[in-house]
Amino acid sequence: MDHLTGFSAGDSPLLSDMIGHTSSSTASNAGGPAVGTWSAELLSTGTTEQRLPPEVLEYLTDSYFDKWHHVAPMLHQTRYTMSLQLPPHMRPPMCLQYIVMAWGAEMGKTHRHLSFPFYQRARAYAAADEIKDIITLAHAQTWCLMCYFEAHYLLFSRSSISISRAIRIAQMLGLHRVDADDLESIYLMPPPQSWLEAEERRRTWWALYCSDRLVGGTTGLPVLINEQEISARLPASEAAFETGAEEITSLWTSTFQPEGQEFSPFARRALAASLFHQAFLNSDPAALDEDPGGSRTSMYWNRHREIDNNLVLLLQALPDDTKLPKQIRCRNATFVNIIIHMSTICLHRAAISKMKVLDLPQNMIRRSRARLVCAAEEILAIFRMMSDVDENLKNSILTFSIYMVSQVLLEDLDLEEENLSRQDNLDFILRLMILSARTLHNPVTLSMAVQLAVEMSQRGLNSTAVEAALELLFTHTLTPVFTKDSTPSSNIIFRLPVSYQV
Repeated sequence: MDHLTGFSAGDSPLLSDMIGHTSSSTASNAGGPAVGTWSAELLSTGTTEQRLPPEVLEYLTDSYFDKWHHVAPMLHQTRYTMSLQLPPHMRPPMCLQYIVMAWGAEMGKTHRHLSFPFYQRARAYAAADEIKDIITLAHAQTWCLMCYFEAHYLLFSRSSISISRAIRIAQMLGLHRVDADDLESIYLMPPPQSWLEAEERRRTWWALYCSDRLVGGTTGLPVLINEQEISARLPASEAAFETGAEEITSLWTSTFQPEGQEFSPFARRALAASLFHQAFLNSDPAALDEDPGGSRTSMYWNRHREIDNNLVLLLQALPDDTKLPKQIRCRNATFVNIIIHMSTICLHRAAISKMKVLDLPQNMIRRSRARLVCAAEEILAIFRMMSDVDENLKNSILTFSIYMVSQVLLEDLDLEEENLSRQDNLDFILRLMILSARTLHNPVTLSMAVQLAVEMSQRGLNSTAVEAALELLFTHTLTPVFTKDSTPSSNIIFRLPVSYQV
């Protein structure tokens, strides 16, 4: 039993609800192929089955690339789509095909009731290949996509294990050293035969790196990738990857120098993920306890200033294709900007706590609080401008970001000055979560809506939005999805289940 939701870990949360909504959902989404009798048969078949109708396979694959590929842009769309028409032994492994279709189904309405069965089948095929010692690039990609899917359904323990599998497979294949001068013979994959082949390996590696850093910064678990061992260039642009036109990019370096360099959108995502994890580590209680003398030249404050400066530099160095509000419809642009502001919140929330403990001057606290509140307001502004909020909230990291904003607003309510917009902003966040939970059956936003409503009610911040969220307790078995200890500087993290059954 997954204690976050009250659902069995082997079943899909809200799956019965989604199946019950199949007929109405189909009618409301005429853009996809009709769901036939094969749909019911699919729910009960095993791992040996006939292929889906070609039009359904094509629709779900296109849905994945249109609506989810940007989260982990490692598959080459043209090559992948064409490979599905090849003889069976030349197609991608079934585990990869099914997890791609699972995300394609999850991102639409017509076939959403099939997303979890597709995911379960992907896991079954991946496990079967693992027993046979079949290790390929596609299997690293499969486990990476399954990590995101599991996080979306609150299966955080399983998600962490999946990303661990993906990273270890990638390391055994030598993806972290794809651009090393001498590829060692210990790796299980020969050197790439073309730039495009090398670029797909790089992109798979950086998708895993981003996941590793974001998982570490949102769960508190140790990261698995040692940056000192990376010999891989940052990913090239999407256009170069799709066309196969060779594009030379910078090698990864721990020295952050965004000014004067051109980075692809995917590379900027990797840089933002790295800074987010650095900010998380610097807000850890162990880091806060360093240098009890409170000197502004201490290791803690040096790291704080370095990370803060790098966040400002990265934000200022964003090119036009990643700047907001002009690129508000670009999902990568919104994600990168939100990660930068999340990092600022994480960094300054901890700094304010340390300043208070050390009784540092009030003007320093005010400066940090201004940075903190400004970052929260920027994230709120981004969500207000989004035209596809529900789809974006399927990325649990973005749900995490809006919860961080709510905590800044709740903590600000402890201040003496009165600000009526705080209640409005909290109600706006709550309404977003309720809408996503009800219309798309999003488990993460469902749990967050209830948790935030309880926190607001405890502070006397009652409203119609709070009442609507608390009503969800009568129809769902839920426990909080986020947790933190009682200290003001503590990190907000996803709550792992107390026990877990495979």
